[in-house]
Amino acid sequence: MERPPVIRVRYQDENFQEFEETFSGINARVIQHEYDHIEGVLFVEHLKPLKKRLIQRKLENIRVGKVNTDYKMRFASVR
Repeated sequence: MERPPVIRVRYQDENFQEFEETFSGINARVIQHEYDHIEGVLFVEHLKPLKKRLIQRKLENIRVGKVNTDYKMRFASVR
């Protein structure tokens, strides 16, 4: 699934005033990515099957905590 390169977003500010804006390029991509987080969608769900198979081992290593980072990571218990 490819993300649309241009999106239109309607939203309300803290005073409930409505706005509508159009975003393109990296801004559109970031907004869609963050909206996916709100909806519980992971980036891997957007990958084509071949790409998903190519990174499957890396994703599994991350899932079980076999990853080195410069920052602290927390993992859900693996059963």
